[in-house]
Amino acid sequence: MTEISDWSDLETQLQETRESLEEIEQRLHQVRRDLQEKQELQAQQEQIRSQIQEIAGDRPRRNKNSKIRRKPNSSTGQSLSNPLQESLQQQLQQISDRLEQIEADLESRLISWSSLHESFWQVVRFVGIGIVIGVILRGCAG
Repeated sequence: MTEISDWSDLETQLQETRESLEEIEQRLHQVRRDLQEKQELQAQQEQIRSQIQEIAGDRPRRNKNSKIRRKPNSSTGQSLSNPLQESLQQQLQQISDRLEQIEADLESRLISWSSLHESFWQVVRFVGIGIVIGVILRGCAG
């Protein structure tokens, strides 16, 4: 009767180990997706920043002698490129927010302490037993 309960305990522990491994694999895939998305968003962010600089006139033009003047909008007095610049600024803010969210997700632990708790104590137990057996064998041999 004890043999059957030992096997069922072993099967239960094996199933729990499988579930833990699946959770770790899912988290690893999530981390990989987040890293890839982070790289793509950073590239988009840099592209939008360069577009904003182009629109704002911060970048030097190819022809230094020619001056580009923007006509102000008659009703508001603002330049015609301002709505485009505002749109790009909004996109840039959305990308920055998403990057912050990805950073927070990536900073969270891949493996939590609760999933390692039992394994940690098993390692401590068996290493301790190994040290004790080693000392006993050394004492018997020497």
